Amino acid sequence: MSSPQPTQLIQRRSEFGPLLDALTGASRVALDTEFHAERRYYPELMLVQFAFEDGSTWVVDPQSVDLSPLKEPLSSTAVIVHSGQQDIAILWREFEATPTDVFDVQIAAGLLGHGYPTRLGTLVQRCLSLELSKGATLSNWAARPLSPGQIAYAVDDVRVLFPLANLFERELGQRNRLEWAVEASKSMAEQCQRRAPVDHNWAEWEIASQLDATTTQIMTNLFEWRDQKGRDKNQPPMYMLSDGLALDIARRQPQTVEATAENRRIPQGLIRRMGHEIVATVKKGIDNPPALPFIPTRTEATRAHALDLWSLVEGARLEIAPKLLLPKKLALKVAHHGPAALDGWRSDAAGDSLASFLSGDSALRLTDGGPSLT
Repeated sequence: MSSPQPTQLIQRRSEFGPLLDALTGASRVALDTEFHAERRYYPELMLVQFAFEDGSTWVVDPQSVDLSPLKEPLSSTAVIVHSGQQDIAILWREFEATPTDVFDVQIAAGLLGHGYPTRLGTLVQRCLSLELSKGATLSNWAARPLSPGQIAYAVDDVRVLFPLANLFERELGQRNRLEWAVEASKSMAEQCQRRAPVDHNWAEWEIASQLDATTTQIMTNLFEWRDQKGRDKNQPPMYMLSDGLALDIARRQPQTVEATAENRRIPQGLIRRMGHEIVATVKKGIDNPPALPFIPTRTEATRAHALDLWSLVEGARLEIAPKLLLPKKLALKVAHHGPAALDGWRSDAAGDSLASFLSGDSALRLTDGGPSLT
């Protein structure tokens, strides 16, 4: 790495000029953020950090200055990130920055067999033989003034992204996998710039396929309702209504506030504040069936478990992290739609192996050397 240079802290609009010039003149920049996500629907942005290949680093304080001057240069400059989903989603939400030329070193690491997801400190130690400080991991980033230790921690995380990216790009190129990392990083960035879908995690519960039609309709509506309430109040949807209480209400299908309160575990405060809304949501689910999320059958859930084992074995053979090769939600899609659900770099990497496994032409075997596909 280049020798560290003094970090420039931006807390006034008049201080943006040199950073904007650097962004405009750079072929790419390393980017990181600090935010508070606890008890919030939307993480609250506290800092934005930049590092350039010449070793210069910048910290922008969004609690003190409007970030809009960064929109144009960030939308036209290549960006290096680590686990950039939150970073890019926050920047899009804050001021509609749309970096599309993105390289995520966590994704790159997964394509090189380093595991996925893997913490930045682990990658830095393993691949660069350096140690990152952990002292400010749970720092109060809302406190002002920022301490020298906080600033040093923040820029250390972004400063190491260039050497990691350079190393991984070289190794990916040697293995003809660089295009895969670029494709996967771009897909991640594009996904971050869309409104996040409602998390219908209940549809993946083992019990979900056994619920009757009306119960699933009400569950769908309750999860949609609590998600919107969470957005409106900027609180996690679970704070509006827990998974367990949603399932209880969907099964009992109460038609009045009084009937809703018959479960002694339902907080009375929830009934007072939102009882009428919950009842209306239940009735709507009964009278106007919503579009349901995908609910895998028992057979499909079992098939997805088998695919998890396939990804472990195939991932080890390819030296690609299994959770990157076949994430849980994608395994369920493959269990439902077949090998056609696998596309892009995943299809290139393992499409033939997956098709062979699903057709029964190959099978998992336990040998003295461990599980294998034969």
